[in-house]
Amino acid sequence: MKNLIVFLMCLSFFGAGAKSWRLSNNPAVNADFSTFQAAHDAATEGDTIYVDGTGENLSYGAATITKKLIIIGPGYFLNENDSTQVAKTVARFNSMLIEPSAAGTEVYGIYFQHYSGYHLKIRASNVVISRNYFNQSGNDRILLRDNIQNVSITQNYAFSLSIEAGVTSNILVANNFFGDRVEMGNTSSGIFLNNVVRYHIQVYNSTIKNNIIYSDGSSNVLSENFSGSGNTIGYNISRVNLGASANSTNKANVNMSEVFVDFAGNQGYSTDGRWQLKTGGPASGAGENGIDCGMFGGSAPYILSGLPPVPRIYEAVIPTSGSSVSGLPVIIKVKAQN
Repeated sequence: MKNLIVFLMCLSFFGAGAKSWRLSNNPAVNADFSTFQAAHDAATEGDTIYVDGTGENLSYGAATITKKLIIIGPGYFLNENDSTQVAKTVARFNSMLIEPSAAGTEVYGIYFQHYSGYHLKIRASNVVISRNYFNQSGNDRILLRDNIQNVSITQNYAFSLSIEAGVTSNILVANNFFGDRVEMGNTSSGIFLNNVVRYHIQVYNSTIKNNIIYSDGSSNVLSENFSGSGNTIGYNISRVNLGASANSTNKANVNMSEVFVDFAGNQGYSTDGRWQLKTGGPASGAGENGIDCGMFGGSAPYILSGLPPVPRIYEAVIPTSGSSVSGLPVIIKVKAQN
């Protein structure tokens, strides 16, 4: 019953025009499909696939997308933050490949678990990847390849981002957490705003502003946080040196315990909530035009738990039985989500 109500609400939100489908690999759920491949094959261009959470040891496997789709999962860290989803299970995938024919695809609220090589490979233009979780281990990463344009990577909690072969342009990377690094080939260009990055940003022909490089003392930390050429670099915060091309608007050699509310991770904050800024700290108001640096700053701040931009039920009281007199009293609490 809870899952049915959530699904019907989603249908009403995205109901205009394209068709919506429900995917669940729980045999007790009456969904449209139980495998992603079946849902993908049945959908037409522009359809939305709402993905139910999976069990702890279950996954929808490796997905290949060959047509424009909107894919929406429930988010992640659902037990750690307040008022997330009434059902706390995440929608797990091993990996996802977005082929050139799937230009315009959007992916929200998916949990990418450990997979060797890459979590997400994008070979299509006009793609939106937002509010997803990418496991923090090995070489798992978001990978952009070939000659693509207009890709938006925003509000994700990820390990690393690699922009490889080909002339890749007009890439927006904003308000993400990267537990490792961001790297780009020298024929590409993009805009990198309000990210929190562990090690460094090595890019070319790009704008790099309002980021925080927290450099946690690992041996992988470079002597300079920014490298590459042709970049415009300003209003960034770093634990070590920023690089020769950085200007006076940046702040280097900053104590990160003064920047984040829980830099050490021992104050009881959620996995992503610990990266919120301390009020009045060195990153508060230090961005361009006085905005905050880091993933919670700017016009589109990071959303805790990667909650997708659809209404959500965060609390439900549904009795197991009713009566002819009182009926079945149900209490549902709903929140909109931008």
